[in-house]
Amino acid sequence: MGLLGAGLFLPHRLVAAPPSASRRRFLFLFCDGGWDTGCVFTPLSHIPDAGIEADAATGSVSGITFVDHPERPSVRSFLTEHGGQTCILNGIQVKSITHERCRRLILTGKGEDGDDWPSILAGHASLDTLMPHLILDGPVYTSRYTDTIVRVGDEKQLSDLLSGEALEKSETPILLPSLAAEALEDAFVAARAGARGDTFGEGYREMLSRVEILKNSDNLSLPAASIGCERDLVADCSVAFDAFSQDLTRCAMLRYRGWCAEGWDTHQDLSLQSINFEGLFSDLTEIMADLQSRSAYGGGALADEVTIVVFSEMGRAPQLNSWAGKDHWTYTSAMLLGSGIRGGQVIGGLSDSGQGLPVDPVGGERSEVGVHLEPHHLGATLLSMGDVDPAEYMESPLPIDAVFL
Repeated sequence: MGLLGAGLFLPHRLVAAPPSASRRRFLFLFCDGGWDTGCVFTPLSHIPDAGIEADAATGSVSGITFVDHPERPSVRSFLTEHGGQTCILNGIQVKSITHERCRRLILTGKGEDGDDWPSILAGHASLDTLMPHLILDGPVYTSRYTDTIVRVGDEKQLSDLLSGEALEKSETPILLPSLAAEALEDAFVAARAGARGDTFGEGYREMLSRVEILKNSDNLSLPAASIGCERDLVADCSVAFDAFSQDLTRCAMLRYRGWCAEGWDTHQDLSLQSINFEGLFSDLTEIMADLQSRSAYGGGALADEVTIVVFSEMGRAPQLNSWAGKDHWTYTSAMLLGSGIRGGQVIGGLSDSGQGLPVDPVGGERSEVGVHLEPHHLGATLLSMGDVDPAEYMESPLPIDAVFL
Protein backbone atom coordinates (compact mmCIF):
# COMPACT_ATOMS: atom_id res chain seq x y z
CA MET A 1 0.00 0.00 0.00
CA GLY A 2 1.27 3.50 -0.80
CA LEU A 3 2.41 5.86 1.93
CA LEU A 4 -0.76 7.93 1.60
CA GLY A 5 -3.05 4.92 1.44
CA ALA A 6 -1.47 3.64 4.65
CA GLY A 7 -2.79 6.71 6.43
CA LEU A 8 0.56 8.32 7.29
CA PHE A 9 0.86 12.11 7.38
CA LEU A 10 -2.85 12.82 7.72
CA PRO A 11 -3.60 16.52 8.22
CA HIS A 12 -3.17 16.99 11.95
CA ARG A 13 -5.47 20.00 12.19
CA LEU A 14 -8.69 20.35 10.23
CA VAL A 15 -9.14 24.09 10.72
CA ALA A 16 -7.20 26.96 9.27
CA ALA A 17 -4.59 28.65 11.44
CA PRO A 18 -5.83 31.86 13.04
CA PRO A 19 -4.87 35.05 11.21
CA SER A 20 -2.59 36.13 14.05
CA ALA A 21 -0.53 32.92 14.05
CA SER A 22 3.17 33.68 13.90
CA ARG A 23 5.49 32.32 11.25
CA ARG A 24 8.27 32.09 13.83
CA ARG A 25 10.13 28.77 13.98
CA PHE A 26 12.15 27.36 16.87
CA LEU A 27 15.34 25.33 16.96
CA PHE A 28 15.93 23.69 20.36
CA LEU A 29 19.51 22.62 21.02
CA PHE A 30 19.74 20.45 24.13
CA CYS A 31 23.13 20.01 25.86
CA ASP A 32 22.60 16.69 27.61
CA GLY A 33 24.02 16.03 31.07
CA GLY A 34 24.11 19.33 32.92
CA TRP A 35 26.54 22.02 31.85
CA ASP A 36 28.76 24.10 34.12
CA THR A 37 27.39 27.61 33.66
CA GLY A 38 30.51 28.92 35.43
CA CYS A 39 32.55 28.05 32.34
CA VAL A 40 30.76 30.63 30.16
CA PHE A 41 27.51 32.17 31.41
CA THR A 42 27.97 32.95 35.12
CA PRO A 43 31.27 34.36 36.41
CA LEU A 44 31.91 32.84 39.86
CA SER A 45 34.56 35.15 41.35
CA HIS A 46 32.09 36.49 43.96
CA ILE A 47 31.23 33.01 45.29
CA PRO A 48 33.39 31.76 48.19
CA ASP A 49 35.48 28.64 47.44
CA ALA A 50 34.15 28.46 43.88
CA GLY A 51 36.10 26.23 41.52
CA ILE A 52 37.46 28.74 39.00
CA GLU A 53 39.79 27.73 36.19
CA ALA A 54 43.26 29.17 35.96
CA ASP A 55 43.40 31.95 33.35
CA ALA A 56 39.61 32.46 33.49
CA ALA A 57 38.53 36.11 33.41
CA THR A 58 35.30 38.04 33.22
CA GLY A 59 34.83 39.44 29.73
CA SER A 60 32.25 41.62 28.04
CA VAL A 61 31.36 41.60 24.36
CA SER A 62 28.35 43.18 22.64
CA GLY A 63 26.71 43.85 26.01
CA ILE A 64 27.14 40.22 27.12
CA THR A 65 29.15 39.54 30.29
CA PHE A 66 30.71 36.09 30.17
CA VAL A 67 33.61 33.93 31.35
CA ASP A 68 36.52 34.37 28.96
CA HIS A 69 39.25 31.73 28.70
CA PRO A 70 42.12 31.18 26.23
CA GLU A 71 41.05 27.54 25.75
CA ARG A 72 37.60 28.68 24.54
CA PRO A 73 38.28 31.32 21.87
CA SER A 74 35.10 30.40 20.00
CA VAL A 75 32.97 31.79 22.83
CA ARG A 76 34.42 35.28 22.43
CA SER A 77 34.37 35.14 18.63
CA PHE A 78 30.76 33.96 18.58
CA LEU A 79 29.60 36.69 20.97
CA THR A 80 31.57 39.30 19.04
CA GLU A 81 29.69 38.39 15.88
CA HIS A 82 26.28 37.42 17.28
CA GLY A 83 26.05 38.90 20.79
CA GLY A 84 23.74 41.61 19.50
CA GLN A 85 21.18 38.88 18.74
CA THR A 86 21.79 36.91 21.94
CA CYS A 87 20.06 37.01 25.32
CA ILE A 88 21.30 34.86 28.22
CA LEU A 89 18.98 33.87 31.06
CA ASN A 90 20.93 32.94 34.22
CA GLY A 91 19.80 31.44 37.51
CA ILE A 92 16.90 29.31 36.23
CA GLN A 93 15.96 26.92 39.04
CA VAL A 94 14.85 23.44 37.98
CA LYS A 95 14.26 22.20 41.57
CA SER A 96 15.76 18.76 41.06
CA ILE A 97 19.15 17.12 40.64
CA THR A 98 18.12 14.00 38.72
CA HIS A 99 18.60 14.09 34.97
CA GLU A 100 15.23 12.79 33.77
CA ARG A 101 13.17 14.92 36.14
CA CYS A 102 15.24 18.00 35.25
CA ARG A 103 14.71 17.34 31.54
CA ARG A 104 10.97 17.27 32.11
CA LEU A 105 11.06 20.38 34.28
CA ILE A 106 13.13 22.52 31.92
CA LEU A 107 10.95 21.51 28.94
CA THR A 108 7.49 21.46 30.53
CA GLY A 109 7.70 23.35 33.83
CA LYS A 110 6.16 20.27 35.45
CA GLY A 111 7.70 17.25 37.14
CA GLU A 112 5.25 14.71 35.74
CA ASP A 113 2.59 15.16 33.07
CA GLY A 114 2.84 18.09 30.72
CA ASP A 115 3.49 18.99 27.11
CA ASP A 116 6.89 20.41 26.30
CA TRP A 117 7.39 23.85 24.81
CA PRO A 118 8.35 22.73 21.27
CA SER A 119 5.41 20.29 21.09
CA ILE A 120 2.98 23.01 22.12
CA LEU A 121 4.43 25.43 19.59
CA ALA A 122 4.30 22.73 16.92
CA GLY A 123 0.71 21.96 17.87
CA HIS A 124 -0.16 25.52 16.89
CA ALA A 125 1.61 25.30 13.53
CA SER A 126 -0.29 26.00 10.34
CA LEU A 127 -2.38 23.28 8.70
CA ASP A 128 0.07 22.61 5.87
CA THR A 129 3.13 22.04 8.08
CA LEU A 130 3.94 18.41 7.30
CA MET A 131 6.32 17.67 10.20
CA PRO A 132 5.36 20.22 12.89
CA HIS A 133 7.92 19.01 15.48
CA LEU A 134 10.94 17.33 13.91
CA ILE A 135 13.07 15.35 16.38
CA LEU A 136 16.52 14.76 14.98
CA ASP A 137 17.85 13.79 18.40
CA GLY A 138 16.76 14.57 21.94
CA PRO A 139 13.84 14.32 24.38
CA VAL A 140 10.16 14.96 23.83
CA TYR A 141 7.31 15.03 26.38
CA THR A 142 3.74 15.33 25.15
CA SER A 143 0.34 13.67 25.35
CA ARG A 144 -1.81 16.32 23.71
CA TYR A 145 0.30 16.78 20.59
CA THR A 146 1.59 13.33 19.72
CA ASP A 147 0.29 13.83 16.18
CA THR A 148 2.78 16.65 15.62
CA ILE A 149 5.89 14.57 16.45
CA VAL A 150 8.09 13.19 13.68
CA ARG A 151 11.25 11.46 14.90
CA VAL A 152 13.87 10.91 12.20
CA GLY A 153 15.58 7.97 13.92
CA ASP A 154 19.26 7.10 13.99
CA GLU A 155 18.83 4.14 11.64
CA LYS A 156 17.03 5.81 8.70
CA GLN A 157 13.60 4.92 10.07
CA LEU A 158 11.81 7.96 8.63
CA SER A 159 13.67 7.73 5.32
CA ASP A 160 12.71 4.07 5.05
CA LEU A 161 9.05 4.88 5.73
CA LEU A 162 9.05 7.49 3.01
CA SER A 163 10.74 5.24 0.46
CA GLY A 164 8.77 2.12 1.38
CA GLU A 165 11.90 0.23 2.39
CA ALA A 166 10.51 -0.13 5.94
CA LEU A 167 7.92 -2.60 4.61
CA GLU A 168 10.54 -4.51 2.64
CA LYS A 169 12.71 -4.84 5.77
CA SER A 170 9.82 -6.13 7.89
CA GLU A 171 10.24 -9.61 9.36
CA THR A 172 6.53 -10.20 8.73
CA PRO A 173 5.88 -11.31 5.13
CA ILE A 174 4.12 -8.49 3.29
CA LEU A 175 2.77 -8.64 -0.24
CA LEU A 176 3.47 -5.19 -1.66
CA PRO A 177 1.35 -3.72 -4.47
CA SER A 178 2.91 -2.95 -7.80
CA LEU A 179 4.02 0.60 -8.51
CA ALA A 180 1.08 0.95 -10.88
CA ALA A 181 -1.40 -0.13 -8.19
CA GLU A 182 0.23 2.18 -5.64
CA ALA A 183 -0.10 5.11 -8.05
CA LEU A 184 -3.79 4.31 -8.54
CA GLU A 185 -4.34 4.24 -4.77
CA ASP A 186 -2.68 7.62 -4.31
CA ALA A 187 -4.58 9.11 -7.26
CA PHE A 188 -7.87 7.82 -5.83
CA VAL A 189 -7.20 9.39 -2.42
CA ALA A 190 -6.21 12.68 -4.06
CA ALA A 191 -9.34 12.70 -6.24
CA ARG A 192 -11.61 12.03 -3.26
CA ALA A 193 -10.00 14.85 -1.32
CA GLY A 194 -10.35 17.21 -4.27
CA ALA A 195 -14.00 16.28 -4.78
CA ARG A 196 -14.90 17.48 -1.29
CA GLY A 197 -13.94 21.02 -2.20
CA ASP A 198 -13.93 22.18 1.43
CA THR A 199 -11.20 23.11 3.91
CA PHE A 200 -10.47 19.46 4.63
CA GLY A 201 -10.22 18.54 0.95
CA GLU A 202 -7.97 21.45 0.07
CA GLY A 203 -5.79 20.80 3.10
CA TYR A 204 -5.53 17.11 2.26
CA ARG A 205 -4.56 17.78 -1.36
CA GLU A 206 -1.90 20.22 -0.18
CA MET A 207 -0.67 17.60 2.29
CA LEU A 208 -0.40 15.00 -0.49
CA SER A 209 1.71 17.32 -2.61
CA ARG A 210 3.96 18.08 0.36
CA VAL A 211 4.48 14.39 1.06
CA GLU A 212 5.68 14.00 -2.51
CA ILE A 213 8.01 16.97 -2.02
CA LEU A 214 9.38 15.31 1.10
CA LYS A 215 9.79 11.92 -0.59
CA ASN A 216 11.54 13.36 -3.64
CA SER A 217 13.45 16.23 -2.08
CA ASP A 218 17.10 16.46 -3.02
CA ASN A 219 17.56 19.15 -0.37
CA LEU A 220 16.49 17.21 2.72
CA SER A 221 18.90 14.47 3.75
CA LEU A 222 17.25 12.79 6.73
CA PRO A 223 19.73 10.11 7.88
CA ALA A 224 21.86 11.13 10.87
CA ALA A 225 25.37 12.36 10.12
CA SER A 226 28.40 11.77 12.33
CA ILE A 227 31.93 13.11 12.61
CA GLY A 228 34.13 10.37 13.98
CA CYS A 229 32.75 9.39 17.39
CA GLU A 230 30.14 12.15 17.68
CA ARG A 231 27.05 13.35 15.91
CA ASP A 232 27.48 16.22 13.44
CA LEU A 233 25.61 19.11 15.05
CA VAL A 234 26.16 21.45 12.11
CA ALA A 235 24.74 18.86 9.70
CA ASP A 236 21.72 18.27 11.97
CA CYS A 237 21.02 22.00 12.04
CA SER A 238 21.31 22.09 8.27
CA VAL A 239 18.56 19.45 8.03
CA ALA A 240 16.39 21.53 10.37
CA PHE A 241 16.98 24.65 8.27
CA ASP A 242 16.10 22.72 5.10
CA ALA A 243 12.82 21.71 6.71
CA PHE A 244 12.15 25.27 7.91
CA SER A 245 12.88 26.79 4.50
CA GLN A 246 10.48 24.35 2.80
CA ASP A 247 7.76 25.09 5.37
CA LEU A 248 7.75 21.47 6.48
CA THR A 249 8.52 22.12 10.16
CA ARG A 250 7.89 24.68 12.88
CA CYS A 251 10.09 23.25 15.68
CA ALA A 252 13.15 21.03 15.63
CA MET A 253 14.92 19.32 18.53
CA LEU A 254 18.63 18.50 18.46
CA ARG A 255 20.97 17.17 21.11
CA TYR A 256 24.64 18.05 21.64
CA ARG A 257 26.56 15.51 23.72
CA GLY A 258 29.92 17.22 23.35
CA TRP A 259 33.30 15.71 22.61
CA CYS A 260 33.00 12.11 21.40
CA ALA A 261 29.41 12.08 22.72
CA GLU A 262 30.72 11.93 26.30
CA GLY A 263 28.04 14.35 27.50
CA TRP A 264 28.17 17.13 30.10
CA ASP A 265 27.85 15.08 33.31
CA THR A 266 31.36 15.82 34.56
CA HIS A 267 31.59 14.65 38.17
CA GLN A 268 35.28 13.78 37.74
CA ASP A 269 36.61 15.49 34.62
CA LEU A 270 35.85 19.19 34.66
CA SER A 271 38.14 19.81 31.68
CA LEU A 272 35.51 18.19 29.47
CA GLN A 273 33.19 21.14 30.13
CA SER A 274 35.69 23.50 28.55
CA ILE A 275 36.17 21.21 25.55
CA ASN A 276 32.41 20.87 25.11
CA PHE A 277 31.76 24.61 25.29
CA GLU A 278 34.51 25.32 22.76
CA GLY A 279 33.01 22.75 20.41
CA LEU A 280 29.49 24.07 20.96
CA PHE A 281 30.33 27.71 20.21
CA SER A 282 32.52 26.77 17.27
CA ASP A 283 29.57 24.84 15.82
CA LEU A 284 27.16 27.68 16.63
CA THR A 285 29.28 30.04 14.56
CA GLU A 286 28.94 27.72 11.56
CA ILE A 287 25.25 27.18 12.28
CA MET A 288 24.52 30.91 12.30
CA ALA A 289 26.44 31.40 9.05
CA ASP A 290 24.35 28.65 7.47
CA LEU A 291 21.09 30.12 8.79
CA GLN A 292 21.92 33.60 7.55
CA SER A 293 22.51 32.27 4.03
CA ARG A 294 19.00 30.77 3.78
CA SER A 295 15.79 32.07 2.26
CA ALA A 296 12.42 31.52 3.92
CA TYR A 297 9.57 29.63 2.29
CA GLY A 298 7.54 32.74 1.54
CA GLY A 299 10.53 34.88 0.61
CA GLY A 300 12.81 36.98 2.75
CA ALA A 301 15.53 35.75 5.09
CA LEU A 302 15.03 32.54 7.06
CA ALA A 303 17.06 34.06 9.91
CA ASP A 304 14.19 36.52 10.43
CA GLU A 305 11.91 33.59 11.28
CA VAL A 306 14.11 31.31 13.44
CA THR A 307 14.70 31.54 17.18
CA ILE A 308 17.40 29.25 18.59
CA VAL A 309 17.15 27.98 22.18
CA VAL A 310 20.35 26.50 23.65
CA PHE A 311 19.87 24.89 27.06
CA SER A 312 20.77 22.08 29.46
CA GLU A 313 18.61 20.32 32.02
CA MET A 314 20.65 21.47 35.04
CA GLY A 315 23.84 23.24 36.08
CA ARG A 316 26.80 22.23 38.19
CA ALA A 317 27.70 23.30 41.71
CA PRO A 318 30.11 26.27 41.99
CA GLN A 319 32.50 24.33 44.26
CA LEU A 320 34.72 21.43 43.21
CA ASN A 321 34.06 18.00 44.67
CA SER A 322 36.77 15.65 45.95
CA TRP A 323 37.38 14.32 42.41
CA ALA A 324 38.09 17.80 41.01
CA GLY A 325 34.76 17.73 39.20
CA LYS A 326 31.43 19.40 39.96
CA ASP A 327 28.19 17.79 41.07
CA HIS A 328 24.60 18.47 40.00
CA TRP A 329 23.12 21.90 40.77
CA THR A 330 19.53 23.08 40.53
CA TYR A 331 20.38 26.34 38.76
CA THR A 332 21.06 26.51 35.04
CA SER A 333 21.16 28.97 32.14
CA ALA A 334 19.55 29.23 28.70
CA MET A 335 20.75 31.14 25.67
CA LEU A 336 18.23 32.58 23.21
CA LEU A 337 19.26 34.07 19.90
CA GLY A 338 17.81 35.07 16.58
CA SER A 339 14.32 36.11 15.60
CA GLY A 340 12.38 38.17 18.10
CA ILE A 341 15.19 38.33 20.66
CA ARG A 342 16.37 41.59 22.21
CA GLY A 343 20.05 40.77 22.17
CA GLY A 344 23.09 42.17 23.88
CA GLN A 345 21.85 41.41 27.38
CA VAL A 346 22.19 39.02 30.29
CA ILE A 347 19.11 38.57 32.49
CA GLY A 348 19.54 37.11 35.96
CA GLY A 349 22.60 35.82 37.77
CA LEU A 350 23.84 33.88 40.78
CA SER A 351 24.07 35.03 44.40
CA ASP A 352 27.07 34.58 46.69
CA SER A 353 25.70 31.12 47.49
CA GLY A 354 25.25 30.19 43.83
CA GLN A 355 21.47 30.57 43.80
CA GLY A 356 19.41 32.49 41.28
CA LEU A 357 18.88 36.21 41.76
CA PRO A 358 15.42 37.78 41.31
CA VAL A 359 14.82 39.88 38.20
CA ASP A 360 12.27 42.38 36.96
CA PRO A 361 10.46 40.51 34.15
CA VAL A 362 9.69 43.72 32.28
CA GLY A 363 13.06 45.46 32.29
CA GLY A 364 15.26 42.44 32.90
CA GLU A 365 17.36 44.06 35.61
CA ARG A 366 18.00 42.46 38.98
CA SER A 367 15.41 43.46 41.55
CA GLU A 368 14.79 42.46 45.16
CA VAL A 369 11.05 42.51 44.43
CA GLY A 370 11.44 40.62 41.15
CA VAL A 371 10.83 36.96 40.29
CA HIS A 372 13.17 34.03 40.67
CA LEU A 373 13.44 32.43 37.25
CA GLU A 374 12.01 28.94 36.79
CA PRO A 375 11.31 26.81 33.71
CA HIS A 376 7.71 28.04 33.43
CA HIS A 377 9.02 31.59 32.92
CA LEU A 378 11.12 30.32 30.01
CA GLY A 379 8.12 28.42 28.65
CA ALA A 380 5.75 31.37 28.92
CA THR A 381 8.32 33.50 27.11
CA LEU A 382 8.74 31.05 24.23
CA LEU A 383 5.01 30.41 23.85
CA SER A 384 4.32 34.14 23.77
CA MET A 385 6.97 34.53 21.07
CA GLY A 386 5.13 31.89 19.04
CA ASP A 387 1.72 33.58 19.38
CA VAL A 388 0.51 30.90 21.77
CA ASP A 389 -1.35 31.95 24.92
CA PRO A 390 0.66 30.47 27.82
CA ALA A 391 -2.39 30.74 30.10
CA GLU A 392 -3.77 27.65 28.37
CA TYR A 393 -0.85 25.59 29.69
CA MET A 394 0.09 27.05 33.07
CA GLU A 395 -1.38 28.95 35.97
CA SER A 396 -0.45 32.64 36.28
CA PRO A 397 1.95 32.64 33.33
CA LEU A 398 4.61 35.31 33.42
CA PRO A 399 6.69 35.78 30.28
CA ILE A 400 10.01 37.59 30.64
CA ASP A 401 9.08 40.59 28.51
CA ALA A 402 12.65 41.90 28.59
CA VAL A 403 13.61 39.08 26.20
CA PHE A 404 11.34 40.37 23.44
CA LEU A 405 12.66 42.58 20.70
